[in-house]
Amino acid sequence: MNNYIYGAPAESGEENRIKGFRAAQNRVAFMMFLMLFIEIAASVLMVVLMMVFPKMQNDTFKYEFMQMLLYLLYIALPVFLFCIISGRSPGKYFCFRRGRKHTVAVGIAAMGAVYFAQLVAVIVSDLLGRAGANTDVGAFTDTADPAVLALRFVYLAILPAIFEELMTRGIVLGELLPYGKGFAIITSGLLFGLMHMNAIQLPFAFIAGTAMAYAVVYCGTLRVSMAVHFVNNFLSVFFTALPKFVSEETAFYIETVITVVIFAAGSAAVVWLIKHKDDEKEQSGGKLCTECGEPYKVDLREGALKKISPLLYVYAAISVLMTVYTLISTSVML
Repeated sequence: MNNYIYGAPAESGEENRIKGFRAAQNRVAFMMFLMLFIEIAASVLMVVLMMVFPKMQNDTFKYEFMQMLLYLLYIALPVFLFCIISGRSPGKYFCFRRGRKHTVAVGIAAMGAVYFAQLVAVIVSDLLGRAGANTDVGAFTDTADPAVLALRFVYLAILPAIFEELMTRGIVLGELLPYGKGFAIITSGLLFGLMHMNAIQLPFAFIAGTAMAYAVVYCGTLRVSMAVHFVNNFLSVFFTALPKFVSEETAFYIETVITVVIFAAGSAAVVWLIKHKDDEKEQSGGKLCTECGEPYKVDLREGALKKISPLLYVYAAISVLMTVYTLISTSVML
């Protein structure tokens, strides 16, 4: 994220800005399709491995270790392949600087937004469950094995906080930001939701992804979104494992207290930021690890649909169809 001028037009005319805008969207779509194809290949590979080594599924550690390797294949490989094929250095997208004045407060506020998104996910899950859908897809196997829990800590908390952030808040946001912050933030969040291809995670990831994208733009560093992503996923693993070590009642109280604290802290952070919004004027003009801000902003107030790349529409349509297919197929197999 040190320089968001890749692919941006040299001239300032609206037509040139739209061309650059579409080119940036096409690069984003290319990476998302790359991830989709590798993910499908990884899923097929997993099925083959289960057929060749049927006993592996009975060994939780080996099974989840294989899932971790396949996850790395389809989430990390596209990021680096994109940079290699496009000839762009990863360092141009991945900003790890200290951040702006209110980074901590913005991070806490974003964490509160993530937990609000979890509430939305719970409501969606309940509605789908009432409709007869299978809402347990991807549920963890109950275990108190320290090795399995450590593995989950790595591939469910650490790795997503790195590679999913590099993809969505790094490349996606970085490519689109010069053409308008609003579009870049919303699109980053939407693609983050679509890439999960899960009916419950889609609204959650969209809200959470949008909040984290805003935090990155505001603070000018990926550190804030990586920290929020890590804390959220870590707590998810922690809450799932907790009933194995304490009573269910105690686990419920611990989860409730932590959730309330996060909500309260997030709300307080939002109020504090609103009261100190004038401080933003004293900062670096909203620049995000770049010297350009959003210099090639495209006016989307008229003809917005025509200015969006058809490839993004195609990716969104395929992702929605696969999400619906997965929901229906897993529910039928109940």
